[in-house]
Amino acid sequence: MSEILIYNLSPEKDAKLKMLCRKLYIGARSVEKTEYGYTLARLLGLSKDEALKPGEDFDDEMLYLAGLPGGMLNLFLDQLRRQKLTVKLKAIQTETNLRFTSYELYRELSAERDAIARGTQYHG
Repeated sequence: MSEILIYNLSPEKDAKLKMLCRKLYIGARSVEKTEYGYTLARLLGLSKDEALKPGEDFDDEMLYLAGLPGGMLNLFLDQLRRQKLTVKLKAIQTETNLRFTSYELYRELSAERDAIARGTQYHG
């Protein structure tokens, strides 16, 4: 099933994004800071792992796009642009990042964003 995990959006932006997801039949939920230490697999209901790993809180907006087939992914991203819903940090589900916590995903995406801003390659 397709689902989007939402981090740190304003209430207005959160509502707009969830409405877009409903129109596209994509599940969406906001992740609470108390859940950041769980793996993404756990947050998506793909794992029963109860372990909470520590990490450093973050306030940047972020989306985790899970299970979206290519055509749906392109449609979703196109609709984000059309509705001017910008979220700089976005990740697509992979086998590797499913084992990440939200903290770890945020660190990876931030390092990648910073490397791009410097004009260098990121080798995470």
